[in-house]
Amino acid sequence: FHSTTRRVPAGPSVHCRFGAWAKFLAEPPMDELFSLEQRPVSGPTPATGSTKVEGSTKEEATIPVVLPRLVTMHQRVRILHRLKMALASHLHSEFSIWWREGKMPLPDYTQRRVDWWDYKPALPFDVQIQSRSRKRVKIFDERFLYKMQIVRARNEKRKERRAEWNVTRKKLVEDREQKRNERRQDALEAVNRVNCSGLLGGFSSKVTSSLDTGPRRARAPGVGY
Repeated sequence: FHSTTRRVPAGPSVHCRFGAWAKFLAEPPMDELFSLEQRPVSGPTPATGSTKVEGSTKEEATIPVVLPRLVTMHQRVRILHRLKMALASHLHSEFSIWWREGKMPLPDYTQRRVDWWDYKPALPFDVQIQSRSRKRVKIFDERFLYKMQIVRARNEKRKERRAEWNVTRKKLVEDREQKRNERRQDALEAVNRVNCSGLLGGFSSKVTSSLDTGPRRARAPGVGY
């Protein structure tokens, strides 16, 4: 096949990851390419759902329909690239689980030494200035001490601003995730109460049945490839 990876059918992959085609088509930014709607059935086609007409007891049969949205070629390329990045982010978050998740917290003494694997704290300032050469600088340099005092005050202000920004960033991420969930629910609103297992050509939700292609035929003798 001359491919760098194995070929995986889209049907079983979508059902294993999202559970249904409707959820995949409603996943941002996939909803910018397709829209899900309910259309009345105009024939003997079996309906997958029904809606009640106001003022009457008659129920109108409906069926979920996938409609493409009008986008340019450049917009389609950008949407597909954003979708690839979103799916890669979901996969990374699922496989990047902290090894201490769900366990009791470590003692402070042990946690500090675990953190040293990622970031080793700097030595105290009084110990750092002892490594300065006594042949080039004074033992007690007022300008140097005043300069370092200003630098440490500036670093403290930067640390406070970073802490404030982390709190603001966490709120922005939560708001963005909430908007994404609302957008996903709006896209699924048309088919949320309808069985959409046959949304794209009657694809079966059973992965094993979709992968079963039947018994293999024996190769005829003398036939080569």
